[in-house]
Amino acid sequence: MKIVLEHLTKRFPNRNKKVREDIIAVNDFSFEIPDGRLIGLLGPSGCGKSTALNLISGLLKPSEGKIFFGEDDVTNLPAENRGVGLVFQNYALYPHLTVKQNIQFPLENLKGKDKLSKEEMNRRVLEAAKLVQIEMLMDRKPSELSCGQQQRVAIARALCMKPEVLLFDEPTSALDPEMVGDVLDVMKKLAKEGLTMAVVTHEMQFAREVSDVVCFMDKGVIAEMGTPEEVFEHPKTERAQQFLSRYSNR
Repeated sequence: MKIVLEHLTKRFPNRNKKVREDIIAVNDFSFEIPDGRLIGLLGPSGCGKSTALNLISGLLKPSEGKIFFGEDDVTNLPAENRGVGLVFQNYALYPHLTVKQNIQFPLENLKGKDKLSKEEMNRRVLEAAKLVQIEMLMDRKPSELSCGQQQRVAIARALCMKPEVLLFDEPTSALDPEMVGDVLDVMKKLAKEGLTMAVVTHEMQFAREVSDVVCFMDKGVIAEMGTPEEVFEHPKTERAQQFLSRYSNR
Protein backbone atom coordinates (compact mmCIF):
# COMPACT_ATOMS: atom_id res chain seq x y z
CA MET A 1 0.00 0.00 0.00
CA LYS A 2 1.57 3.26 -1.14
CA ILE A 3 1.15 6.19 1.25
CA VAL A 4 1.21 9.77 0.00
CA LEU A 5 1.17 12.81 2.29
CA GLU A 6 0.38 16.12 0.58
CA HIS A 7 1.16 19.40 2.35
CA LEU A 8 0.16 18.14 5.80
CA THR A 9 0.07 20.69 8.58
CA LYS A 10 -0.98 20.08 12.19
CA ARG A 11 -1.52 22.93 14.60
CA PHE A 12 -2.21 22.70 18.32
CA PRO A 13 -3.57 25.50 20.51
CA ASN A 14 -0.83 27.13 22.56
CA ARG A 15 -1.28 26.41 26.27
CA ASN A 16 0.44 29.67 27.06
CA LYS A 17 -2.49 32.07 26.98
CA LYS A 18 -0.11 34.99 26.59
CA VAL A 19 0.94 33.63 23.20
CA ARG A 20 -1.76 33.77 20.55
CA GLU A 21 0.01 31.77 17.87
CA ASP A 22 -0.73 28.05 17.60
CA ILE A 23 2.04 25.49 17.94
CA ILE A 24 2.81 24.00 14.53
CA ALA A 25 3.89 20.39 15.11
CA VAL A 26 3.97 19.40 11.42
CA ASN A 27 4.43 22.10 8.79
CA ASP A 28 3.64 21.56 5.08
CA PHE A 29 4.75 17.93 5.23
CA SER A 30 4.89 16.07 1.89
CA PHE A 31 6.42 12.70 1.05
CA GLU A 32 5.62 9.26 -0.33
CA ILE A 33 6.19 5.84 1.19
CA PRO A 34 6.32 3.40 -1.75
CA ASP A 35 4.34 0.18 -1.51
CA GLY A 36 6.16 -2.42 0.58
CA ARG A 37 8.88 -0.03 1.81
CA LEU A 38 9.89 1.16 5.27
CA ILE A 39 10.57 4.80 6.09
CA GLY A 40 12.50 5.79 9.20
CA LEU A 41 11.49 9.08 10.82
CA LEU A 42 14.38 10.67 12.72
CA GLY A 43 14.99 13.95 14.48
CA PRO A 44 15.24 15.67 17.86
CA SER A 45 12.49 15.41 20.46
CA GLY A 46 9.54 17.63 19.61
CA CYS A 47 10.32 17.78 15.90
CA GLY A 48 6.95 16.27 14.90
CA LYS A 49 7.85 12.62 14.27
CA SER A 50 5.12 11.07 16.42
CA THR A 51 2.60 13.65 15.23
CA ALA A 52 3.32 12.63 11.63
CA LEU A 53 2.78 8.98 12.59
CA ASN A 54 -0.51 9.80 14.32
CA LEU A 55 -1.69 11.71 11.26
CA ILE A 56 -0.98 8.69 9.04
CA SER A 57 -2.81 6.37 11.44
CA GLY A 58 -5.84 8.63 11.82
CA LEU A 59 -5.41 9.21 15.54
CA LEU A 60 -5.01 12.90 14.67
CA LYS A 61 -6.72 14.92 11.94
CA PRO A 62 -4.57 17.34 9.95
CA SER A 63 -5.24 21.06 10.11
CA GLU A 64 -4.43 21.20 6.40
CA GLY A 65 -3.39 18.80 3.65
CA LYS A 66 -4.37 15.33 2.47
CA ILE A 67 -3.41 11.70 3.07
CA PHE A 68 -3.75 9.02 0.40
CA PHE A 69 -3.52 5.24 0.80
CA GLY A 70 -2.99 4.07 -2.75
CA GLU A 71 -5.43 6.17 -4.78
CA ASP A 72 -7.89 6.59 -1.90
CA ASP A 73 -8.15 9.85 0.04
CA VAL A 74 -8.26 8.74 3.70
CA THR A 75 -7.79 12.20 5.23
CA ASN A 76 -11.16 12.07 7.02
CA LEU A 77 -11.39 8.29 7.40
CA PRO A 78 -11.53 7.11 11.04
CA ALA A 79 -8.45 5.29 12.35
CA GLU A 80 -10.32 2.00 12.76
CA ASN A 81 -11.21 1.97 9.05
CA ARG A 82 -7.73 2.65 7.65
CA GLY A 83 -6.26 -0.85 7.90
CA VAL A 84 -3.31 0.43 9.93
CA GLY A 85 -1.50 -1.49 12.67
CA LEU A 86 0.15 0.44 15.49
CA VAL A 87 3.02 -0.70 17.72
CA PHE A 88 4.07 1.57 20.59
CA GLN A 89 7.06 1.54 22.92
CA ASN A 90 5.04 0.53 26.01
CA TYR A 91 3.57 -2.70 24.49
CA ALA A 92 0.15 -2.11 26.19
CA LEU A 93 -0.32 -5.80 26.97
CA TYR A 94 -2.99 -7.01 29.39
CA PRO A 95 -1.09 -8.57 32.33
CA HIS A 96 -3.89 -11.00 33.26
CA LEU A 97 -4.15 -12.45 29.75
CA THR A 98 -1.93 -15.03 28.09
CA VAL A 99 0.11 -14.27 24.98
CA LYS A 100 -2.56 -15.94 22.84
CA GLN A 101 -5.34 -13.97 24.50
CA ASN A 102 -3.45 -10.68 24.10
CA ILE A 103 -2.92 -11.29 20.38
CA GLN A 104 -6.53 -12.39 19.91
CA PHE A 105 -8.10 -9.52 21.87
CA PRO A 106 -8.69 -7.10 18.95
CA LEU A 107 -10.19 -9.90 16.84
CA GLU A 108 -12.81 -10.57 19.51
CA ASN A 109 -14.01 -6.97 19.22
CA LEU A 110 -14.85 -7.23 15.52
CA LYS A 111 -18.57 -6.85 14.86
CA GLY A 112 -21.09 -7.45 12.09
CA LYS A 113 -19.70 -8.60 8.76
CA ASP A 114 -16.15 -8.41 10.13
CA LYS A 115 -16.83 -10.86 12.98
CA LEU A 116 -14.66 -13.98 12.79
CA SER A 117 -15.29 -17.59 13.74
CA LYS A 118 -13.21 -19.11 16.54
CA GLU A 119 -11.41 -21.21 13.95
CA GLU A 120 -10.45 -18.16 11.90
CA MET A 121 -9.32 -16.27 15.01
CA ASN A 122 -7.12 -19.19 16.06
CA ARG A 123 -5.66 -19.40 12.55
CA ARG A 124 -4.83 -15.68 12.45
CA VAL A 125 -3.33 -15.68 15.94
CA LEU A 126 -1.07 -18.64 15.19
CA GLU A 127 -0.05 -17.19 11.83
CA ALA A 128 0.94 -13.87 13.43
CA ALA A 129 2.75 -15.60 16.30
CA LYS A 130 4.77 -17.74 13.90
CA LEU A 131 5.73 -14.70 11.85
CA VAL A 132 7.41 -13.11 14.90
CA GLN A 133 8.55 -16.49 16.30
CA ILE A 134 6.63 -16.59 19.59
CA GLU A 135 4.32 -19.54 18.87
CA MET A 136 5.97 -21.50 21.69
CA LEU A 137 5.03 -18.81 24.23
CA MET A 138 1.27 -18.74 23.72
CA ASP A 139 0.30 -19.86 27.24
CA ARG A 140 2.62 -17.48 29.12
CA LYS A 141 1.62 -14.23 30.78
CA PRO A 142 3.44 -10.96 29.92
CA SER A 143 5.27 -11.04 33.28
CA GLU A 144 6.93 -14.29 32.19
CA LEU A 145 8.39 -12.73 29.04
CA SER A 146 11.45 -10.65 28.32
CA CYS A 147 10.94 -7.09 27.06
CA GLY A 148 11.87 -8.20 23.55
CA GLN A 149 9.31 -11.01 23.67
CA GLN A 150 6.64 -8.61 24.91
CA GLN A 151 7.35 -6.32 21.97
CA ARG A 152 6.95 -9.28 19.64
CA VAL A 153 3.54 -9.98 21.17
CA ALA A 154 2.54 -6.36 20.51
CA ILE A 155 3.67 -6.72 16.89
CA ALA A 156 1.77 -10.00 16.50
CA ARG A 157 -1.38 -8.37 17.91
CA ALA A 158 -1.16 -5.68 15.23
CA LEU A 159 -0.42 -8.23 12.50
CA CYS A 160 -3.43 -10.43 13.27
CA MET A 161 -5.69 -7.60 12.05
CA LYS A 162 -4.15 -8.00 8.58
CA PRO A 163 -2.99 -4.38 8.24
CA GLU A 164 -1.65 -3.10 4.93
CA VAL A 165 0.33 -0.45 6.82
CA LEU A 166 2.29 -0.95 10.04
CA LEU A 167 3.48 2.00 12.14
CA PHE A 168 6.05 1.81 14.95
CA ASP A 169 6.59 4.55 17.53
CA GLU A 170 9.94 4.05 19.31
CA PRO A 171 9.62 0.22 19.28
CA THR A 172 13.12 -0.32 20.75
CA SER A 173 13.39 2.50 23.30
CA ALA A 174 12.62 0.24 26.29
CA LEU A 175 14.84 -2.63 25.14
CA ASP A 176 18.34 -3.67 26.08
CA PRO A 177 20.83 -3.45 23.18
CA GLU A 178 20.81 -7.22 22.58
CA MET A 179 17.00 -7.19 22.35
CA VAL A 180 17.04 -4.42 19.76
CA GLY A 181 18.50 -6.96 17.35
CA ASP A 182 15.51 -9.25 17.93
CA VAL A 183 13.05 -6.54 16.92
CA LEU A 184 15.27 -5.59 13.98
CA ASP A 185 15.10 -9.20 12.74
CA VAL A 186 11.30 -9.19 13.02
CA MET A 187 10.97 -5.95 11.07
CA LYS A 188 13.30 -7.19 8.33
CA LYS A 189 11.13 -10.29 8.08
CA LEU A 190 7.98 -8.16 7.83
CA ALA A 191 9.61 -6.10 5.09
CA LYS A 192 10.07 -9.30 3.09
CA GLU A 193 6.33 -9.93 3.49
CA GLY A 194 5.71 -6.69 1.59
CA LEU A 195 4.21 -4.57 4.36
CA THR A 196 4.43 -0.79 4.07
CA MET A 197 5.93 0.51 7.31
CA ALA A 198 7.02 3.68 9.08
CA VAL A 199 9.09 3.76 12.26
CA VAL A 200 9.88 6.61 14.62
CA THR A 201 13.15 5.90 16.41
CA HIS A 202 16.12 7.46 18.19
CA GLU A 203 18.23 4.36 17.47
CA MET A 204 20.42 5.51 14.59
CA GLN A 205 21.91 2.11 13.82
CA PHE A 206 18.47 0.52 13.94
CA ALA A 207 17.09 3.11 11.51
CA ARG A 208 20.07 2.65 9.25
CA GLU A 209 19.70 -1.11 9.05
CA VAL A 210 15.93 -1.38 8.71
CA SER A 211 14.92 1.67 6.61
CA ASP A 212 14.61 1.89 2.84
CA VAL A 213 14.20 5.65 3.15
CA VAL A 214 15.24 7.96 6.00
CA CYS A 215 13.40 11.20 6.72
CA PHE A 216 15.14 13.64 9.06
CA MET A 217 12.71 16.10 10.65
CA ASP A 218 13.42 19.38 12.41
CA LYS A 219 10.85 21.82 13.80
CA GLY A 220 7.97 20.15 12.00
CA VAL A 221 9.49 20.12 8.51
CA ILE A 222 11.45 17.63 6.43
CA ALA A 223 15.02 18.88 6.65
CA GLU A 224 16.50 15.99 4.73
CA MET A 225 15.34 12.81 3.02
CA GLY A 226 17.10 10.01 1.16
CA THR A 227 18.49 6.51 1.41
CA PRO A 228 20.18 5.56 4.69
CA GLU A 229 23.58 5.90 3.00
CA GLU A 230 22.77 9.38 1.66
CA VAL A 231 21.45 10.72 4.96
CA PHE A 232 23.93 9.07 7.33
CA GLU A 233 27.07 9.28 5.21
CA HIS A 234 26.46 12.53 3.35
CA PRO A 235 23.98 14.74 5.25
CA LYS A 236 23.47 17.99 3.35
CA THR A 237 22.03 20.26 6.04
CA GLU A 238 23.98 21.60 8.99
CA ARG A 239 21.17 20.60 11.37
CA ALA A 240 21.26 16.97 10.21
CA GLN A 241 25.06 16.93 10.42
CA GLN A 242 24.97 18.15 14.03
CA PHE A 243 22.24 15.72 15.08
CA LEU A 244 23.74 12.64 13.43
CA SER A 245 27.24 13.49 14.69
CA ARG A 246 25.99 13.76 18.26
CA TYR A 247 24.18 10.43 18.14
CA SER A 248 26.93 8.58 16.29
CA ASN A 249 29.34 9.48 19.09
CA ARG A 250 27.19 7.84 21.75
